Amino acid sequence: MVCLNIFGQTSKNVSISKQPQQTSSQASSNQQESILQLQAENEAMKKQLEKMEKEIELYRGDVRAKEANINEVLSHWLSIMGIMMAVIGIAIPIILNYRNEKSLEKMLEDAKNDAKHAIDEIKEMNRQVSIIQEKINKDTIIAEKAAKETKASQFFAQALNEKSISIAIELYNQAIGQKPEFSEAYNNRGNLKFIVGDQAGALADYDKAISLNPNYAEAYNNRGILRSDMRDPTGALEDYNRAITLKHDFADAYNNRGILRSDMRDPTGALEDYNRAIALKPNYAEAYNNRGNLKSKLEDMMSAINDYDMAIALKPDYPKAYFNRGILKLQMNNHKEALADFNKAIFLNPDYADAYNNRGVLKYIISDQTGAMIDYDKAITLKSDYADAYNNRGVLKNNMGNHTDALADYSKAIFLRPDYVSAYNNRADCYRKLAEAESDEEKKTELIAKAEADEKKADSLKEGEA
Repeated sequence: MVCLNIFGQTSKNVSISKQPQQTSSQASSNQQESILQLQAENEAMKKQLEKMEKEIELYRGDVRAKEANINEVLSHWLSIMGIMMAVIGIAIPIILNYRNEKSLEKMLEDAKNDAKHAIDEIKEMNRQVSIIQEKINKDTIIAEKAAKETKASQFFAQALNEKSISIAIELYNQAIGQKPEFSEAYNNRGNLKFIVGDQAGALADYDKAISLNPNYAEAYNNRGILRSDMRDPTGALEDYNRAITLKHDFADAYNNRGILRSDMRDPTGALEDYNRAIALKPNYAEAYNNRGNLKSKLEDMMSAINDYDMAIALKPDYPKAYFNRGILKLQMNNHKEALADFNKAIFLNPDYADAYNNRGVLKYIISDQTGAMIDYDKAITLKSDYADAYNNRGVLKNNMGNHTDALADYSKAIFLRPDYVSAYNNRADCYRKLAEAESDEEKKTELIAKAEADEKKADSLKEGEA
C-alpha cells in the first residue's frame, strides 16, 4: 500500500505586522512600504527632537537668567540692608539724643517692609524657576521617550528587511527593549519563533501582543495558526472568530479558519470561509489552492482542477498548487500531466520532500523503479522523519524482492508513526514473504507470528479510527 500526501492545506498565512504576507513578492513590497513609512516617521521624529532640544536650551537659558537676576537682587538688597544698618547705627545715637523714637520706629518698619518685599520677590523668582525646571524635566522625558521610539522603529524596520531569522529575532528583541509596549514587534517575533519551531515562545509573544492591544486582529489570526498547529482546534477557532469579528474584511483569517474547519470535518463551513476569503481578495492564490484541496476531498474533481489552475495563474511560482494539482491528476490517471506538475513543484522548490515522495509514487505506478527509488531516497534525505517515504520505499523494495531492507523501512515508518496502519499491514506482508522463503520451520513459525501480530495491530487501529 503506497501513501500519497496532500500538504496544500499547510499553506497558512502568517501576517507580519499589520500586513499579512501572502507571497514572497507581496511580502517584499509590503516590507518595503513599511520601511519607507517608518523612515519617513523617523525623519519627522528627528525634526521634532531637534525642535524640542532647542526649546529645552531656551528654557535652560531662562533658568540661568532668572538665577542671575535673583543673585543680583539678593546682592542689591544685602547692600541696601548693610547701608541701612550702618545708617541706623549712626542715626540711633542722634535720634536718641533728640528723643525721636517715632522716627526710629518708622525707619525700622520701612526696613522690614523693604526686606519682606525683597524676600517675596525672591520666592516668586524661585517659583518661576521651579516651573521652568519642571517643564524642562517633562520635555526631557518626552524627548527621551521619542528617541527610544525612534530607535525601536529603526530596529523594527531592519528586522522586517532581515533575511536571517536569528538576526531578525534579535532586532525585534532590541525594538522591544526600547519600546516595551511595542505590540507589533511581539507579534512579528512570535511569527519567527513559530517558523523555527519555538511554539512556547511564539505563544507567549502572541499573548503579549494581544494583552497590549486587545483589538489586534492579526495577532489573533497568528495565534490561531499556532494553536491549530499545536492541535488545539477549539482555541484556534476562538482566535479566528475573534480576528474576523475585529476585522470583517480579514481574508487571511477566513482562509485559515477554512483550513481548520476542513481538518475538523466541517466541509460546509470550510467552503463558506474559502469563498468569503476569495470574495474579499480575488487574487488570493492560497485560498484557491486550499479550496481546491477541499473540493478534491469532496470528489468534485473538475472544480478542484479549476481552483488549482486559478491559483497557478495568479501565482505561477506557487509549488504547492502544482504539487496538489499533480496529486489530483495522478488520481485521475493522467500520469503525464501529473509528472509535469511534480517536476514543476520540485523545480520551484528543490527541497520539497513531499513532491519527491509523490513523484516516487507516480514513478512506481508507471514501473520506473529506479526513478522511484531515487525519489524516495531524496525525500528521506530531506526529511529524515518522513514515515510515508520509508513506507513507500519499503513497498518498492519488497516488490523488488529485497524483503530484508523492506522490513527495515516498514519498521522505521512504524517507529516514526506508531499508529501507521498501512505500515503494519505492509510489514505483515513482508514477514509472510520471508516466511515463504524460510526453510527453518522454527524461524518460519516466528515470522508468521510476527505477521499475525502486525495484522492484529492494524485491525485494532482501524477499529479505533472508526
